[in-house]
Amino acid sequence: MTVLELVVLALGAAVTALRWWDVDPARPLAPLVVRAQALVPLVGPLALLLLLRALVAGAAGPAAAAGALLAVHAALALPGWWVAPGAPDGERGRVRVRVAAVNTWYGRADAAATAALVRRLDPDVLALVEVPPAALPALERAGVAAALPHRAGRAADDGVGTLVLSRWPLEEVADERLGSLPARGSAEPPEGGERTSDNPVVRLRPPGAPPVLVRAVHPYYPALRDVGPWRRQLRSLDRWAREQAAEAPAAPFVVLGDLNATADHPPLRRLLAPRGPLVLAGRRLGGGRPRTWPDVGPASALLALDHVLVHGLRVRAGGAEHVPGTDHRAVWADLEAPRAARTGTVDPGL
Repeated sequence: MTVLELVVLALGAAVTALRWWDVDPARPLAPLVVRAQALVPLVGPLALLLLLRALVAGAAGPAAAAGALLAVHAALALPGWWVAPGAPDGERGRVRVRVAAVNTWYGRADAAATAALVRRLDPDVLALVEVPPAALPALERAGVAAALPHRAGRAADDGVGTLVLSRWPLEEVADERLGSLPARGSAEPPEGGERTSDNPVVRLRPPGAPPVLVRAVHPYYPALRDVGPWRRQLRSLDRWAREQAAEAPAAPFVVLGDLNATADHPPLRRLLAPRGPLVLAGRRLGGGRPRTWPDVGPASALLALDHVLVHGLRVRAGGAEHVPGTDHRAVWADLEAPRAARTGTVDPGL
């Protein structure tokens, strides 16, 4: 094993160790730490390659080090590949709710391709982030609005706009607990504020099911010089989800969109902790988490930044889909809501 390969192995071990550091944004190296945490999923395949090379070269020490690093990553990957047991398909009384989310990349996503995706997936709810007003006419001409006629949120420039489109009537919810992840964001915040996108909350009423709360989210990305807004907005989402789950433990809700974070970032991982309020849909399906960014060519996506997170809902299927024009893959999930009891309560059989 060459000196360069040993250096790469050491860097891989360092990146893996950084996964558990919820770094203070005030630290000078905080942006570098956050970016290193995003690279954790890439270390596993690299460790496997280095292990094979060390075995071929007969280098026992480097092989042991690469094997240990690979073992750590295998353990980290297990939850993403584990297929959780579920009820038989078509369980009596369950109501399907299919959700999808697309980052339109400031409106660059091809409108016809987006409409084709809607026809193919047939979602009940579609969240669109980074939607400028100029993108709406093309989306409407392509038939997206006809397929999903009910709308909440708004289109806005500078990556602020977020829309929720639905097959069913929906109600936009005013929630004062949204904190630094507000329903209405701003690209030019007032003095002392921070840039935010829109993160609307809506209430759906699927036929035969209790109301389902849906929150389309787009936390600010971890900037090169300041990751404070990113961390605060993800923590705000964590607080909101925990309060929501505590107030009505059986009431289902969904969080979906471009979270600008992977499951290796501590602020998102806190949401997904064993006692956390939300479950990552991809984790329930097994087969690994779908990678969504950067989607700029065949097999180019490296990171899972776009997610569907659920509370009180079963996950039946899901995945990621290429949409020409945008650098993010669309994510989708097939969910099952409990049936609405005659008394108006939620059937507890989750």
